[in-house]
Amino acid sequence: MNLKMNTFGKVIALIICLLVPIIVLYGYSHQVSVNVVKQTVEDGNRNRLSFFMSQMESMIEQLTKYSVIASKDYSIMEYLNGRNQSSPVVQVQRRQRISEMLNMQIATSSWNNQLILYVTDSKEVISTDYSVTYNESYIRGSEFKRWSHRKLGDQTFFSRLKESDKPNLLVEVRFADDNIENMLNLLKQGGETDPFLYQKGQEPLTNRTANQALVKGVIEQLDRIALDRSGSQTITLKEQKYVVNYIRSESLGWYLVDFVPLEKIYSPITVNRNLFYIIVGLLLLLSILVTLLLYRNVQRPIRLLIRGVQRIKDGQYSVRLKKQPNNEFDFLFNSFDEMAEQIQELIEKVYKETLRSKEATLKQLQSQINPHFLYNCLFYIKSMASLGEKEAVAAMALNLGEYYRYTTRTEKTMTTLREELKLVDNYLTIQNLRIQRFHYEIDIPEAMLDLSIPRLLLQPLVENAIIHGIENSPEFGIIYVSGVTEDGLHRLIVDDNGKGISMDEMARLQKELELPMEEETGCGLWNIHQRLVHMYEGRSGLSFSLSPMNGFRVMMAWEQRSDDVLKKGEA
Repeated sequence: MNLKMNTFGKVIALIICLLVPIIVLYGYSHQVSVNVVKQTVEDGNRNRLSFFMSQMESMIEQLTKYSVIASKDYSIMEYLNGRNQSSPVVQVQRRQRISEMLNMQIATSSWNNQLILYVTDSKEVISTDYSVTYNESYIRGSEFKRWSHRKLGDQTFFSRLKESDKPNLLVEVRFADDNIENMLNLLKQGGETDPFLYQKGQEPLTNRTANQALVKGVIEQLDRIALDRSGSQTITLKEQKYVVNYIRSESLGWYLVDFVPLEKIYSPITVNRNLFYIIVGLLLLLSILVTLLLYRNVQRPIRLLIRGVQRIKDGQYSVRLKKQPNNEFDFLFNSFDEMAEQIQELIEKVYKETLRSKEATLKQLQSQINPHFLYNCLFYIKSMASLGEKEAVAAMALNLGEYYRYTTRTEKTMTTLREELKLVDNYLTIQNLRIQRFHYEIDIPEAMLDLSIPRLLLQPLVENAIIHGIENSPEFGIIYVSGVTEDGLHRLIVDDNGKGISMDEMARLQKELELPMEEETGCGLWNIHQRLVHMYEGRSGLSFSLSPMNGFRVMMAWEQRSDDVLKKGEA
């Protein structure tokens, strides 16, 4: 029976077919939700960074315009032209007006910044920061018309130096890193992110409460990739994934970077996912309970019933279904037990009748063979008596008496191999007296002599060797009877050096042993084979092969059992 197609298997397949689409559809829906939420959060973070960047760019552009406006002020031209013509007092007043103009410029910005004028021919400095001095190496190391990050002493700032349209005049605008840090603090306020300003090869500008270890890890990852004008990357830090968003400042050339844990992005759908997992777990648990109930109340009774039917099919008619499922299968189990009991009774009746029939056939065979054998022996005694061979007459009479005393004991169906060999020895001695042109040997291990076997099994095999092997051959005959126990089998082997038979005839004879007995079938060999098969089962029976003596070999085998040895008094 194909177990894959039984009812229980179909129910399990149905449950799986119900659960799998639900899990697959939810998995797809969950992935879509994750992607939508992730995209939404990433877009929100990018918009936030873009807005922040636009504010910063606006402030930087404003500072750039201040430097241009300051360099075009009339008071600066008046001061530069009057250095050699005006009195020192007037020049001081003009310088004071320039300082006031610069202070008014930076006062309009919310950023902390400085405007510095460098007069290169006289190496003068006019600035809102009175600590600034003329530094030739600083000026030479600056990149004109570009914002660069500079450090002087303890101060770090962004600076832009440009040449004015007035000769010998340079204008520099500075703003401190604190301005960027303040904006980053505002950007982080109320959030779990750590925005920072990044430029490869430079120290980053972070908010004041930033996690420096995480920022350093993000920078190490960003250093390995080429960044576009804006974008996002997913990185892993300390076994946790982060989404990194970045946008480039066109004025400074630095990147504004922000990173957020993926766990935070997925948090809106985590509760929904957990609820679904709980529901799926409950469905699986209920499915397992339903499966167990089906297995216990349906599948197990069916399997027991199938097993019982199979055992009856294999010939085990004593099988009974003792377990009661306490459901609708009770009726089937009781009906099966009643059916098995009736079948066993019928089989036993038929088997007993078959045994009686075989015993009657055996007795009929003995009644047919024994008179002919007796007539031959009596004619031999008469001939030897006429010739005056008293010893031959005595030997024949003695062996003939022993032979018939054994064969006429019908009260016991079993004997020992030792007793059976005595019969064989008597029979071969009788035939040797008659024919006088063959030799026989019996070589049976001592351990096998007390084995229990049915009566009159071995003598027909020896008789078959005499009639079909020795008598039909003009050459001197040899009969060799041997025995061996190995591989769980007892074996008795009868070899002769007669003409033998062909392989085809041997195969036909072997096949006839398994068929019902017909008129042309050899009754003796068939009867011995059937008695062995029915009594010992398994590998028991007769088999034929070529003898090592170039004649015919018959091997009688029966299964080794614990009751092989007869108790005293049974034989």
